[in-house]
Amino acid sequence: MKKIILFLSAVGVLMFSATAAHAQLSVGAGYDYAKFSLRDGEGGKEPSDALNGFYVGVDYNVRIWKGLGIAPGVQYEFTDGTVDKESDIKFQEHYLNIPIDINYYFRLGSLFGIGVSLTPSFNIGLASELRQPGAGSMDLYDIWNEIGLGEAGESLGVENPYGRFDFMLGVGLSVDLFKHIRVKARYDFGLVNRVSAIGDLDPDLAGAVKLNRNRLQVGVAYVF
Repeated sequence: MKKIILFLSAVGVLMFSATAAHAQLSVGAGYDYAKFSLRDGEGGKEPSDALNGFYVGVDYNVRIWKGLGIAPGVQYEFTDGTVDKESDIKFQEHYLNIPIDINYYFRLGSLFGIGVSLTPSFNIGLASELRQPGAGSMDLYDIWNEIGLGEAGESLGVENPYGRFDFMLGVGLSVDLFKHIRVKARYDFGLVNRVSAIGDLDPDLAGAVKLNRNRLQVGVAYVF
């Protein structure tokens, strides 16, 4: 029995060592650019003005076969900007993102490399606020997913039709420099209608209005 336990322990150590030898932890940050696209029931499409911000995150890339790898990660994202210049409505959001980066790296010698990626990302809205000069602010999220008004976030008792959850699919490109520096860019397409619940407030709008969020992220990461 002791020999079996020792053998299994040795196998476990070897498997862990092999995985660690083909895995990379990276920590990064960068610029975040987001836009909303609104479609009405008549086929019209109206893009919002840009939201600018930043992201910080960490991921762990495990090489599966040759240059193919998968890198689950966690990311904090902040964006802020004016979504309607005519009425000067400003919009601020905070997200917790869980990207799963499926990548392939082409090594160019021992110091350089180029990677391409396909990345599904699960995004959870942490806080969202609309602000307009002279009209105060409105919190679109609270713990009950009800709309809050003013600095205190007093609940209006109205269910929020703007969903806090999103699912995106992104394509990316990265360049490795001197083994430890990674410059990366990714464009994500939002696949979830963020106002799908608007039909609960007005049945005539059910399925007629669609709001999607797309984003571009450009940043730098340190690879350990």
